[in-house]
Amino acid sequence: MTKGEMTKERIFKSAKELFYQQGYNATTIQQIADHSGTTLGSMTYHFTTKDTFVAKIFADYFASISAAVKNNLFGYKPINSFEQHFYLTMVWYNALLTDPKVKNFYYEITISDSLYSYIFEDINQVYHEFLKDYHLRIRPIEFDALLIADFGARRTLARYFCEGKIKMPVEDFSILTITNTARCFGIPEKVIFKVSYEALVFFRNHDFSQIKLLI
Repeated sequence: MTKGEMTKERIFKSAKELFYQQGYNATTIQQIADHSGTTLGSMTYHFTTKDTFVAKIFADYFASISAAVKNNLFGYKPINSFEQHFYLTMVWYNALLTDPKVKNFYYEITISDSLYSYIFEDINQVYHEFLKDYHLRIRPIEFDALLIADFGARRTLARYFCEGKIKMPVEDFSILTITNTARCFGIPEKVIFKVSYEALVFFRNHDFSQIKLLI
């Protein structure tokens, strides 16, 4: 790594540590600079805002989940985009919602919309794959509206879960979230039930404990 890359990595690590210990809202850009031993100018050269940190945190997180699921699927069975998304979702929420400090961080950025603006385009592409896999007939204008509705539902569900208004195991919450999406797009109920069962079995039969959002 170059000196600049090492500095960027040190700053990023400091940000994750502070977000974990203090939360997103209580952590300032200046605190991250001080904690990483860099000047504010040097830090903002690599990360201009706190949302820049959020984008990288979740990009790394998603990459880790994708790699882990792919590795554990080796020799398992071929799966389509919806099945893969279901498996990923099980791991995604497990690491987000089982650690109280990570859950608080996730809650804060969910309310601020810092996360959803980052993942919107990626999810858009994934959902288009659903249409191809199941030959779903949805007009572009309807698709855009469903995408917005799904994001709103996910945001509200996550908020209520973190606030304790939805009381269920994290596994059940993960299944609720993705099955709600599937129903919005018209994926058949028999498919949803089958995939939800297979995703739960897959998740329980493999170890994803090494995947962390922050520390």
